[in-house]
Amino acid sequence: MTASFHALTLIDNTEFSISLNDMIENYKHFEFKSYQKGRLNQIDTEYYNVLFYELNAESDPLQIVYLCELAKKLNVILVAESSSLASFAFEIGAVDFLLLNSTPARIAKCFDKIMHVYSYKNETKLTYKEDIKVDKSSSHIVVKDVGKVRLIDVKDIIWVNGAGNYVELHFSKCDTPVLHRETMKNIEKKLEPEGFIRIHRSTLVRKQAISELMPTDSGDYKIKLKNDIYLNLSRRYKSCLESIMSPS
Repeated sequence: MTASFHALTLIDNTEFSISLNDMIENYKHFEFKSYQKGRLNQIDTEYYNVLFYELNAESDPLQIVYLCELAKKLNVILVAESSSLASFAFEIGAVDFLLLNSTPARIAKCFDKIMHVYSYKNETKLTYKEDIKVDKSSSHIVVKDVGKVRLIDVKDIIWVNGAGNYVELHFSKCDTPVLHRETMKNIEKKLEPEGFIRIHRSTLVRKQAISELMPTDSGDYKIKLKNDIYLNLSRRYKSCLESIMSPS
């Protein structure tokens, strides 16, 4: 069976090191290697994902800096003679802190904790990836109509007008808008990644659909779309002018 945990042990205390290595051998998901020489910044973090490190008052300050960085990438377990160093383990985000006189039962709990943290991280990554897939696949809006359900391609929408708990979806090649039950707040969140900006309390527009900006005597602006539709840009949303003028 392929090991899930590739552990390095940097333990100076011979008795604890032997005890730890014996316990690691009893866990089928673990494999280990003693790392007595070399600097922490030379550890292959692409391969090793667990580090048992003995900390003491004489530890090299530069190694401590490297240790802090490793704690961001690996499951670090600090080992020390005194519990006074436990707070440091908490500060750098170590998975656990063990004393050199820890019992086998306490060390076993440490292994359980490592596996729990690993499982949680993997589940979080999987959830994140699934969320990305959902976001990427949400390229249409489902509109319920009388006796049917319409799938509106987001790419076809050029501006949106709010009407209470409904919005009107407007298209470049269609004079008739589609009424959709959705608040402006919610539709703005959905369309913002598609390049839509708010130009009025009740108006969203696709930035790429804008062809002209014209100031008015009242201090507002008129926006002309590429299909010759004119919309109002209110003074309250003047901050979006910079976004409109940006080529991105």
